[in-house]
Amino acid sequence: MRHKTYCVLAVMGLAFALAACKQTPGIIKYPTPMSNLKTAPHDTTQEDKQAAAQTHTQLAAAYMGQDHLKEAEDALHKALGFDDKYIPAHTMLAILDWRINRLQDADNEFRKAVALDPSNGDTNNNYGRFLCEQGKRQEAMQHFQRALTDPFYKTPAVANANAGMCLLRFKDYAGAASYLHKALEAQPDYGPALLAMAQSDLDQDKAFAARGYMQRFESSGQATPQSLLLGYRIATRLGDKETATNYSNRLQDQFPNSTQAQSLNGPNHD
Repeated sequence: MRHKTYCVLAVMGLAFALAACKQTPGIIKYPTPMSNLKTAPHDTTQEDKQAAAQTHTQLAAAYMGQDHLKEAEDALHKALGFDDKYIPAHTMLAILDWRINRLQDADNEFRKAVALDPSNGDTNNNYGRFLCEQGKRQEAMQHFQRALTDPFYKTPAVANANAGMCLLRFKDYAGAASYLHKALEAQPDYGPALLAMAQSDLDQDKAFAARGYMQRFESSGQATPQSLLLGYRIATRLGDKETATNYSNRLQDQFPNSTQAQSLNGPNHD
C-alpha cells in the first residue's frame, strides 16, 4: 500500500532538487506529463477515493508548473476532499502555501503530512528545508536526519545537500561540508551540492578550491543566475578580471531581470 500512497512523491522530491539555485519556494517547478488530466473525474461515487485524490494532486502539479496557483489550490482541496489522509496532497499544498508566503498554513500542512507518516523521506526533507528557511535549525536538521534514515527514500543526495545548505546559513562550515560531501558521494555531479561547496569555500577565503567546484558544476550543469553570480565573485576574488567580466556579461545577457543581475549594478559586487 505504501508504494501506491506515494506514487506522486517523485513530484514532491523535485520540489527541492533546485535548492541551491534559490532559497525560496518561488522557483519550484513540476513536471507536467499528465496529458490525460484535462478533465477531472465525473462520477466520484464509483471511484476509489485515493485514486481520485492522486488524480487531482497530479492535476495540481500541472497547474503549479504553469503558475496557475488558484487552480492548483482548488485541485488540492478537491484531492483532500476525496482522501484527507493523502500525504502528497498535503505536501504540495504546503509548498503552494510557502510559495505565496502563507507560512503558518504551510507549516500546518507539512505537520499534517509528517504526522501521517513520520518516517517518509520526501516529506521530511521538504519540511526540513522549510524549517531551515524559517531559522529553525535544530528542528530542520531533525527532519533531514529522518529523511536520510528512511530506507525507501530514493534521493539521499537531495536531503544531504539540503542539510548542508541549511548549516551554511548558520556558518557551520565543518558540519555543512560533511553533508555536502555525502551528497557528492551519492551523486558526484549533483549541481546544488557543487555550488554549495563553492560558496562555502569562497566564504572561507578558499577561492581556488571554490573555483574547482565551480568548474565541476559547469562541466555538467546548466548556468543559472545564482551560479553565474557565484562564478563572478570567485573570479573577482582571484583577481581574474577577464573571467569575472565574462560571468558578468553572461548574467546580464541571459538573465537581465534577475536579482543577481541587478546586484551587479550596485556599489558592492563581491
